[in-house]
Amino acid sequence: MNFLTEIERDSLCELFNISLGGAAKLMSEMISDEILLTVPSLNLITTEEAKNIEYLANQDVCTIEQKFVGGIGDGSAFLLFHKSASLEIVKMMMKDYVALNEVSQFEKDALSEIGNIILNAILSNLAKMSDYKIETHIPEFFAGKYEELLLKRKSKTDNSILLVFIDYKLSGKDIKGYIFFVLNFDSIKNLSRVLIEKLK
Repeated sequence: MNFLTEIERDSLCELFNISLGGAAKLMSEMISDEILLTVPSLNLITTEEAKNIEYLANQDVCTIEQKFVGGIGDGSAFLLFHKSASLEIVKMMMKDYVALNEVSQFEKDALSEIGNIILNAILSNLAKMSDYKIETHIPEFFAGKYEELLLKRKSKTDNSILLVFIDYKLSGKDIKGYIFFVLNFDSIKNLSRVLIEKLK
């Protein structure tokens, strides 16, 4: 069974925490309100295990996916929120600028912007800290059932998933989110080893 050692897991957590810190600072400046983004935990799972995550199965979700290619390998990263959480985030970010009954029409644009900032922060920091060259594709937005998200993907059978749990705090509210970092296991393992050296 594929697994990460504690130090490998810690190095990957540090990558995500550094990236989310930078993303939160940028978003805070955009809306003139403090946003905190942190990583409370990270798990390595298989694509099969991803289908059976209890708190996501049969749930309506919104995601922004960023596919990438480069020295690290071909993979994708996507930011995921429950539908109810994504609407709450849009309402908090829009504040008084839009009526609540108009929030849904801004949802795709607002979440795409959030996803773009967060995922770009992760991938740019990954490239900077690992010296890998990475090219990204145009981000893709999805809204629907969690299972539909997985079915529409054509993941390679040897892919592993780093499931990163994130806390998104804005205006005194705490919203749970998820980052799926999809890549084959050997590439994830190699990345963690490179990060361990860089973070010494």
